[in-house]
Amino acid sequence: MTEYRAIYKCRLCGEEFEDGQMERDTAYMGTAVLTVKNHFKPEECEVGIHRYNVHHCSDGSYGFSDFAGFRKVED
Repeated sequence: MTEYRAIYKCRLCGEEFEDGQMERDTAYMGTAVLTVKNHFKPEECEVGIHRYNVHHCSDGSYGFSDFAGFRKVED
């Protein structure tokens, strides 16, 4: 089964990380919604996907991260 993982990129350290996963149609809709809104919460997702997120960097700093998109992952 194919899934799509929400990918964020930290502005401070540059690290990419994932925070959430969805199926194809929901990922497409989420990407479209986040172009105009700050938050997308589909029914099957408890927290939702945000345009921005906090990242705890490996050196102990806290960075501001941006939603980069949904990465396709195949089983």
